[in-house]
Amino acid sequence: MRTIWLFRSDLRILEYYHQYLTLEEFEEKCHDFYLLMLIWYLRNNYFDEAIVWRLSKNKKNDIIFNIDGKKFIQRWVQDLSETFSYSSPEISFFRGGFQIYDQVTKKKPKHFNLKLYLGAGQRTFPRYGGRYDKIMLEDKSDFNPNFVCGSFYKTANPSIFHPVDKKLKYDICWPCNFSQIRYKGQEFFISSISKSKFLSSLRIVHVGNKPEVGQLLCKKYGVNNIEFKGWLERPEMNDLLNQSKLGINLSNRIDGCPRISTEILMSGTPMILRDQTRLLDYYKQKGVVIFDDNNLEEIVKHALIHHKYYKQEVLEAIKNELSFDTICELNIKEWKK
Repeated sequence: MRTIWLFRSDLRILEYYHQYLTLEEFEEKCHDFYLLMLIWYLRNNYFDEAIVWRLSKNKKNDIIFNIDGKKFIQRWVQDLSETFSYSSPEISFFRGGFQIYDQVTKKKPKHFNLKLYLGAGQRTFPRYGGRYDKIMLEDKSDFNPNFVCGSFYKTANPSIFHPVDKKLKYDICWPCNFSQIRYKGQEFFISSISKSKFLSSLRIVHVGNKPEVGQLLCKKYGVNNIEFKGWLERPEMNDLLNQSKLGINLSNRIDGCPRISTEILMSGTPMILRDQTRLLDYYKQKGVVIFDDNNLEEIVKHALIHHKYYKQEVLEAIKNELSFDTICELNIKEWKK
């Protein structure tokens, strides 16, 4: 049996998608690319079984979806060493770079067969002596000659993020959480607006948690052209993106490869991207305009003037470079090189 394992997190709490007990609802509402990617591999006959390993203090029943006779299993254990009692997979994919992954791969590295590591931020590379065959990178600038590296590609759930025919209301949609104030460039953006008559004239809508933090920053810098919507369900965010000429991502290098980049693009919205933000060059080919910290106003002016052109580029990318088929096929080829 061809099996793939995904070690998704060291969290011991249930996440929102664990409430979805049917495959149809899961595929429609889950935003997590890594999980949806496994379903694609089962459906396209790359594997016969996929197991997502999660940790829990208490015993929980498996959630199992049947996909054309193949099984997608979400399984809970109290300790990852319990996986040693199961037959070895063909591929083990460790997402997040947590210390517990390094510990378990050091115990029985051969049990996991091909071991793929995808970290984030300060955990881009293993920090605790884990045993992996290949380090997957979401940004080529992270390449390290001391490791065997490969590229990892992702997209967003097209059932959630997709083009919708909406009347344009905003110049820029700014999705980010203010709980991550060190990563997302919030103060940089708001202070930049305060220094620019042009940026101050734009219609900007923010989506994300803790809007009160953003409102306090706006008060500090005298900025009054950002409408704060607060945290919204992802379909609502997709609607706002489709009401905007541009989306913007201002993450810095401390951030991992932000999911919001592909969510903006899959909504059909062109993206303004900070040059510090991690994102593979593969994604920068269509519908993405790069700025640095000295030319934000100039780049936004250019992108707004040409937003219809960039919109067509994004729509083309959704059908080709960013499609689920393309992205999943790219990844499996990278893993087996």
